[in-house]
Amino acid sequence: MLLIAAAPLAGAAAGMVVDRYPAPDQDETCAAGSEEIRSVLLRSLHPGIEITCTTTAVVAAFALSAPLSLVAAGLSWVLLILTLIDLRYLEVPDAISLPLILAGLATTWWIKPQAVLEHAVAAAGAATAIWLLGEAFRRLRGVAGIGGGDVCLFAAAGAWVGLAALPTVVFLSGIFGLIAASLLVKLGWVAWRDHIPFVPAISAALWTVFLIPEQAWP
Repeated sequence: MLLIAAAPLAGAAAGMVVDRYPAPDQDETCAAGSEEIRSVLLRSLHPGIEITCTTTAVVAAFALSAPLSLVAAGLSWVLLILTLIDLRYLEVPDAISLPLILAGLATTWWIKPQAVLEHAVAAAGAATAIWLLGEAFRRLRGVAGIGGGDVCLFAAAGAWVGLAALPTVVFLSGIFGLIAASLLVKLGWVAWRDHIPFVPAISAALWTVFLIPEQAWP
Protein backbone atom coordinates (compact mmCIF):
# COMPACT_ATOMS: atom_id res chain seq x y z
CA MET A 1 0.00 0.00 0.00
CA LEU A 2 2.88 2.35 0.77
CA LEU A 3 4.34 1.66 -2.67
CA ILE A 4 1.04 2.46 -4.38
CA ALA A 5 0.55 5.57 -2.27
CA ALA A 6 4.03 6.84 -3.24
CA ALA A 7 3.50 6.19 -6.96
CA PRO A 8 1.79 9.53 -7.78
CA LEU A 9 4.71 11.37 -6.18
CA ALA A 10 7.09 9.29 -8.29
CA GLY A 11 5.03 10.22 -11.35
CA ALA A 12 5.25 13.90 -10.51
CA ALA A 13 9.02 13.61 -10.09
CA ALA A 14 9.34 11.69 -13.36
CA GLY A 15 7.29 14.32 -15.16
CA MET A 16 9.56 17.02 -13.76
CA VAL A 17 12.64 15.21 -15.09
CA VAL A 18 11.11 14.91 -18.56
CA ASP A 19 9.83 18.50 -18.58
CA ARG A 20 13.24 19.86 -17.60
CA TYR A 21 15.23 17.71 -19.99
CA PRO A 22 16.94 20.11 -22.43
CA ALA A 23 15.77 19.89 -26.01
CA PRO A 24 18.52 18.81 -28.42
CA ASP A 25 19.40 20.87 -31.47
CA GLN A 26 16.96 20.10 -34.24
CA ASP A 27 18.13 19.31 -37.77
CA GLU A 28 16.71 18.13 -41.05
CA THR A 29 16.62 14.50 -39.88
CA CYS A 30 13.63 15.29 -37.68
CA ALA A 31 10.71 14.49 -39.94
CA ALA A 32 7.52 16.48 -39.86
CA GLY A 33 5.54 13.40 -38.87
CA SER A 34 7.70 12.82 -35.83
CA GLU A 35 7.28 16.45 -34.80
CA GLU A 36 3.51 16.07 -35.05
CA ILE A 37 3.28 12.96 -32.91
CA ARG A 38 5.49 14.48 -30.22
CA SER A 39 3.23 17.52 -30.19
CA VAL A 40 0.02 15.50 -29.98
CA LEU A 41 1.04 12.83 -27.49
CA LEU A 42 3.18 14.90 -25.17
CA ARG A 43 1.36 18.22 -25.00
CA SER A 44 0.90 17.60 -21.29
CA LEU A 45 2.37 14.81 -19.18
CA HIS A 46 0.02 15.32 -16.27
CA PRO A 47 -1.99 13.59 -14.88
CA GLY A 48 -1.24 10.77 -17.31
CA ILE A 49 2.24 10.13 -15.98
CA GLU A 50 1.01 9.90 -12.38
CA ILE A 51 -1.69 7.47 -13.45
CA THR A 52 0.83 5.37 -15.37
CA CYS A 53 3.26 5.24 -12.44
CA THR A 54 0.45 4.23 -10.11
CA THR A 55 -0.69 1.53 -12.52
CA THR A 56 2.78 0.02 -12.80
CA ALA A 57 3.12 0.13 -8.99
CA VAL A 58 -0.15 -1.79 -8.62
CA VAL A 59 0.94 -4.38 -11.18
CA ALA A 60 4.33 -4.78 -9.48
CA ALA A 61 2.72 -5.10 -6.05
CA PHE A 62 0.40 -7.87 -7.24
CA ALA A 63 2.94 -9.65 -9.46
CA LEU A 64 5.87 -9.76 -7.05
CA SER A 65 6.40 -9.92 -3.32
CA ALA A 66 8.19 -7.17 -1.42
CA PRO A 67 10.90 -5.96 -1.64
CA LEU A 68 11.24 -7.15 -5.25
CA SER A 69 8.00 -5.35 -6.08
CA LEU A 70 9.65 -2.08 -5.03
CA VAL A 71 12.51 -2.73 -7.44
CA ALA A 72 10.08 -3.56 -10.26
CA ALA A 73 8.12 -0.37 -9.65
CA GLY A 74 11.29 1.72 -9.57
CA LEU A 75 12.47 0.11 -12.80
CA SER A 76 9.15 0.92 -14.48
CA TRP A 77 9.40 4.56 -13.42
CA VAL A 78 12.91 4.95 -14.82
CA LEU A 79 11.91 3.23 -18.05
CA LEU A 80 8.92 5.56 -18.30
CA ILE A 81 11.23 8.58 -18.08
CA LEU A 82 13.41 7.16 -20.87
CA THR A 83 10.33 6.37 -22.94
CA LEU A 84 8.90 9.89 -22.69
CA ILE A 85 12.22 11.55 -23.46
CA ASP A 86 12.63 9.31 -26.51
CA LEU A 87 9.08 10.05 -27.66
CA ARG A 88 9.59 13.77 -27.21
CA TYR A 89 13.14 14.22 -28.52
CA LEU A 90 14.15 10.93 -30.19
CA GLU A 91 17.02 10.83 -27.72
CA VAL A 92 18.05 8.57 -24.83
CA PRO A 93 20.14 10.30 -22.12
CA ASP A 94 23.26 8.37 -21.15
CA ALA A 95 23.00 9.88 -17.67
CA ILE A 96 19.95 7.65 -17.09
CA SER A 97 20.51 4.63 -19.35
CA LEU A 98 24.10 3.87 -18.31
CA PRO A 99 23.41 3.82 -14.54
CA LEU A 100 20.48 1.53 -15.35
CA ILE A 101 23.02 -1.10 -16.43
CA LEU A 102 24.80 -0.89 -13.09
CA ALA A 103 21.48 -0.97 -11.26
CA GLY A 104 20.56 -4.19 -13.07
CA LEU A 105 23.82 -5.84 -12.06
CA ALA A 106 23.42 -4.62 -8.48
CA THR A 107 19.89 -6.03 -8.34
CA THR A 108 21.13 -9.36 -9.69
CA TRP A 109 23.88 -9.47 -7.05
CA TRP A 110 21.27 -8.81 -4.37
CA ILE A 111 18.83 -11.47 -5.60
CA LYS A 112 21.15 -14.13 -7.03
CA PRO A 113 24.86 -13.28 -6.58
CA GLN A 114 26.08 -16.27 -8.58
CA ALA A 115 24.28 -14.92 -11.67
CA VAL A 116 26.08 -11.55 -11.77
CA LEU A 117 28.73 -12.72 -14.25
CA GLU A 118 26.09 -14.17 -16.57
CA HIS A 119 24.11 -10.92 -16.48
CA ALA A 120 27.27 -8.89 -17.14
CA VAL A 121 28.03 -11.08 -20.15
CA ALA A 122 24.43 -10.63 -21.31
CA ALA A 123 24.77 -6.84 -21.05
CA ALA A 124 28.02 -6.80 -23.04
CA GLY A 125 26.72 -9.29 -25.58
CA ALA A 126 23.47 -7.42 -26.12
CA ALA A 127 25.25 -4.11 -26.62
CA THR A 128 27.70 -5.66 -29.08
CA ALA A 129 25.07 -7.54 -31.07
CA ILE A 130 22.71 -4.56 -31.38
CA TRP A 131 25.59 -2.22 -32.28
CA LEU A 132 26.76 -4.61 -35.01
CA LEU A 133 23.20 -4.89 -36.32
CA GLY A 134 22.89 -1.11 -36.43
CA GLU A 135 26.26 -0.76 -38.13
CA ALA A 136 25.30 -3.33 -40.75
CA PHE A 137 22.04 -1.48 -41.42
CA ARG A 138 23.90 1.83 -41.71
CA ARG A 139 26.37 0.41 -44.22
CA LEU A 140 23.61 -1.28 -46.21
CA ARG A 141 21.08 1.58 -46.28
CA GLY A 142 23.32 4.57 -45.73
CA VAL A 143 21.31 5.83 -42.75
CA ALA A 144 21.38 5.04 -39.05
CA GLY A 145 18.74 2.50 -38.08
CA ILE A 146 19.63 1.90 -34.43
CA GLY A 147 20.74 4.67 -32.12
CA GLY A 148 23.27 4.55 -29.33
CA GLY A 149 20.48 4.91 -26.80
CA ASP A 150 18.88 1.70 -28.04
CA VAL A 151 22.24 -0.07 -27.65
CA CYS A 152 22.53 1.13 -24.04
CA LEU A 153 18.99 0.07 -23.23
CA PHE A 154 19.49 -3.42 -24.65
CA ALA A 155 22.64 -3.63 -22.53
CA ALA A 156 20.54 -2.65 -19.53
CA ALA A 157 18.06 -5.38 -20.45
CA GLY A 158 20.88 -7.93 -20.42
CA ALA A 159 22.01 -6.70 -17.01
CA TRP A 160 18.51 -6.97 -15.56
CA VAL A 161 17.30 -10.28 -17.00
CA GLY A 162 20.40 -12.23 -18.08
CA LEU A 163 21.28 -14.41 -21.06
CA ALA A 164 18.40 -16.87 -20.82
CA ALA A 165 15.67 -14.23 -20.89
CA LEU A 166 17.39 -11.76 -23.23
CA PRO A 167 16.06 -13.36 -26.45
CA THR A 168 12.54 -12.97 -25.06
CA VAL A 169 13.15 -9.27 -24.49
CA VAL A 170 14.48 -8.88 -28.04
CA PHE A 171 11.52 -10.80 -29.49
CA LEU A 172 8.90 -8.88 -27.50
CA SER A 173 10.50 -5.52 -28.26
CA GLY A 174 10.33 -6.35 -31.95
CA ILE A 175 6.65 -7.30 -31.68
CA PHE A 176 5.79 -4.23 -29.60
CA GLY A 177 7.78 -2.01 -31.95
CA LEU A 178 6.04 -3.33 -35.07
CA ILE A 179 2.61 -2.92 -33.50
CA ALA A 180 3.35 0.63 -32.38
CA ALA A 181 4.91 1.63 -35.70
CA SER A 182 2.01 0.15 -37.68
CA LEU A 183 -0.50 1.99 -35.52
CA LEU A 184 1.30 5.32 -35.84
CA VAL A 185 1.61 4.95 -39.61
CA LYS A 186 -2.04 3.93 -39.92
CA LEU A 187 -3.09 7.00 -37.95
CA GLY A 188 -0.98 9.17 -40.24
CA TRP A 189 1.25 10.51 -37.48
CA VAL A 190 4.49 9.16 -39.00
CA ALA A 191 5.67 7.67 -42.28
CA TRP A 192 7.60 4.44 -42.61
CA ARG A 193 10.78 6.38 -43.44
CA ASP A 194 10.48 8.63 -40.39
CA HIS A 195 12.58 8.09 -37.29
CA ILE A 196 10.36 6.08 -34.93
CA PRO A 197 11.24 5.91 -31.22
CA PHE A 198 12.07 2.34 -30.21
CA VAL A 199 12.76 2.84 -26.50
CA PRO A 200 9.05 2.44 -25.58
CA ALA A 201 9.04 -1.05 -27.12
CA ILE A 202 12.31 -2.09 -25.45
CA SER A 203 11.13 -0.72 -22.10
CA ALA A 204 7.80 -2.54 -22.28
CA ALA A 205 9.53 -5.81 -23.20
CA LEU A 206 12.15 -5.50 -20.45
CA TRP A 207 9.62 -4.74 -17.75
CA THR A 208 7.29 -7.53 -18.87
CA VAL A 209 10.08 -10.10 -18.63
CA PHE A 210 11.36 -8.73 -15.31
CA LEU A 211 7.94 -9.34 -13.77
CA ILE A 212 8.57 -13.08 -14.22
CA PRO A 213 11.44 -13.96 -11.85
CA GLU A 214 11.73 -17.45 -13.33
CA GLN A 215 12.76 -15.79 -16.60
CA ALA A 216 15.35 -13.41 -15.14
CA TRP A 217 16.86 -15.78 -12.57
CA PRO A 218 16.10 -19.37 -13.64
